[in-house]
Amino acid sequence: MIDYTKYKWLDVQASLPESAQIKEKEAKRLLDTLDKKDFTSAKKDILARYYFDQCEKYAQEDRLDQIKLDSNLTRDFRSWPKSSSFKKMVEQVVQSDKGKFVMSGIVIVMTGTLLVFFLVAILTGKFLFNIWIDGIVGALSIVFLYRNMKIKYRLVKRYTSSRDYLYLDIASFVLCFLLKIWLPVSFDFSLIILFIAHFVSKKKFEKMLDEFTI
Repeated sequence: MIDYTKYKWLDVQASLPESAQIKEKEAKRLLDTLDKKDFTSAKKDILARYYFDQCEKYAQEDRLDQIKLDSNLTRDFRSWPKSSSFKKMVEQVVQSDKGKFVMSGIVIVMTGTLLVFFLVAILTGKFLFNIWIDGIVGALSIVFLYRNMKIKYRLVKRYTSSRDYLYLDIASFVLCFLLKIWLPVSFDFSLIILFIAHFVSKKKFEKMLDEFTI
């Protein structure tokens, strides 16, 4: 049985084929070859999934023995992207990743705002309700913020090694925190700043995905 977890670029959260649906020796050769390639994680993942999908279709038709990988897998990596089924898969993956990025970003904005409010409340001693209720809200915001940050940066790392997204998030959170301390309550721009940062990140990510090719 193939240990899929050793391939860090493979999206293990998506469904993976059972042993009966693939030729394990061939599949492992494909995964090991992709693992050594200087491709983005998204490209490796899509190429592997395309092969898995083809194996599943052939297996359902009881023709699994007919599917073969080229002895030189580079030739397969060049020919597969030309097929309509592969292009359709890329489009589906890209649209799915766009949606996940937007949803995680919105949750980050909301939970990030709550966290900034809580941190400032601790420093100033001015709680919205009391330290216990505010503490529960603060703890929940940390949990959801952390989870969605993981989702967001897992998506970013699939397509690029750029740290621009991280720098933008850090800068926006620091600015929110400082403004929350310096400005009176009537001039609270925390939510606006985080939404602007999310909008900039979203546009940058979508542009990158629109230009994504294999």
